[in-house]
Amino acid sequence: MSYTLIIGNKNYSSWSMRAWLLMRLAGVAFDEVVIPLYRDGSQTAVKDLGGETGLVPVLISDAGPIWDTLAITETLHETCSGIWPADPARRARARSYAGEVHSGFNALRDAMPVNTRGRNRQPEINAPVKADIDRVCDIWATAGQYAEGPWLFGEFGAADIMFAPVASRFQTYGIVPTEEAKPYYDALLSHLYIKEWFALGESETDTIPMFELTARTC
Repeated sequence: MSYTLIIGNKNYSSWSMRAWLLMRLAGVAFDEVVIPLYRDGSQTAVKDLGGETGLVPVLISDAGPIWDTLAITETLHETCSGIWPADPARRARARSYAGEVHSGFNALRDAMPVNTRGRNRQPEINAPVKADIDRVCDIWATAGQYAEGPWLFGEFGAADIMFAPVASRFQTYGIVPTEEAKPYYDALLSHLYIKEWFALGESETDTIPMFELTARTC
């Protein structure tokens, strides 16, 4: 099986980050095509490559294009081990967490756009954003509860990958997780694949002004 992963800017694209981390977790070789986002023609370029929505990421396999991160996750699960937990109960909860990230946390994502190389940025923390932060911390605090180790369900997997861009947002905007959630937050930011993605984003020169919120001055 051959794979090509179409992604956006590594510094800014949270869903691209998740798909790229999934490919690294799966341990499969893949080619990579980067489409700079928020430019004239970006969505057309993605559509021309097979992404029917014009959004990234898109995974092109021998079977055709897959243009949603959860669909990519499930496709890799069919052929690769370690994507979801083997235990059915843990797998169901892991998928529930992933679905919650996929469809929720809208206030948090709107207030704190991903900018992995940014630091000390100033977001507006209103009640809906605070509620999202609290929910994230409640989930992170369950690390080690369902299986031993620093991750949510034993081995590093798809559920952890779903939260990697959230951890990057906390780092960018100076959000301090609760005491119970902090060990998991620290583990995410220290993971080899995530650090590799951050380094690749750091090396990019593209800037998307709408995602560059003002830094704190004190």
